[in-house]
Amino acid sequence: MSRIVALTCLVIASLAVPPVLAADLLPHEGNYAIRLGTSPTAPQVGTARQLLGMDCQVWRLERDIKTDIGLAASLRLTSESELRGAEPRDGSAFDYQLRRAQNGREQSLSGRVKVGKNSAQATIIWPSRPVTVDLPADIALPVAGFARVIDALKGGATSFSFALFDPELTGDALQIDGGIIPADTLRPARPDAPKLPAGTTWPVEISFTRAGGRALFTVTLLMHEAGLLDRLTINTGLIAASADLVTFKPLPRPDCPTS
Repeated sequence: MSRIVALTCLVIASLAVPPVLAADLLPHEGNYAIRLGTSPTAPQVGTARQLLGMDCQVWRLERDIKTDIGLAASLRLTSESELRGAEPRDGSAFDYQLRRAQNGREQSLSGRVKVGKNSAQATIIWPSRPVTVDLPADIALPVAGFARVIDALKGGATSFSFALFDPELTGDALQIDGGIIPADTLRPARPDAPKLPAGTTWPVEISFTRAGGRALFTVTLLMHEAGLLDRLTINTGLIAASADLVTFKPLPRPDCPTS
């Protein structure tokens, strides 16, 4: 069950366009309700918050996810994850700190991903020791990730495929494969759903696979061209969870020099 936290973390903000197009994303703060199951009456077991802010040089990512799942009358599973990351607008690096806890047991780590012309590498500082991971040269970083999918869909593509760096679940590359699906495949919008800003939305399904070919999970969701996500259904094959946008607010864009 604790995997719900990690998988929801990954989905809510880990979709990735060439970094220059990330300027089209909407800086915003969104809050989500997480439910165990997909029924409209499924119990809420957690919350998620994502903040995507920017200045003239850097995108800043904050993501907090908490769950509290009652397994039995005397047994509960509580999980937390807090990610803080910064990604230059040229998409050349991602620096982050991650704190996660399960039933009160905490773990903190930090990492830096550097992307060069022909190579990419992550250095992750675990509590025990640093670990270096070689990554695909064309890997997408977390913030630029939104833009890659949106750019493909805006260009008329019906499918997309790329490698994505995942700081929360694996600390490694994941293979992302997705495409447009029929709109009625998504769960219906909840009656209390907030109104999204004007713009194009797409119903999509995405599969996440580890290096070596082991499938982790699939997700269906509604994607807005500004980078907002809603009506997520996460399926691991054993359990299903859902996440719905509850509130969001736009954040200001900086007034940056053009040269």
